[in-house]
Amino acid sequence: MKYYGHLRRHDSIQKRILEGKIDGRRGRGRRRQTWLGNIQETSQMKTCEVCETALDRRRWRTVTAHLGDGMAPA
Repeated sequence: MKYYGHLRRHDSIQKRILEGKIDGRRGRGRRRQTWLGNIQETSQMKTCEVCETALDRRRWRTVTAHLGDGMAPA
């Protein structure tokens, strides 16, 4: 979770890979879990909220510090 905040704040190849989309058809079967999807599920936040919060280091640290105790600020 902390590494995601780091990636969002810095312009790097990892950030481009994380946010990139692949052209073409979707494969058959169950959809794969994504890292961003896991972060959303854990933090109980929407994609836009996760991205905006990760840009503010102080807020992101507060969110990641309180994940296990159910007191994560919205």
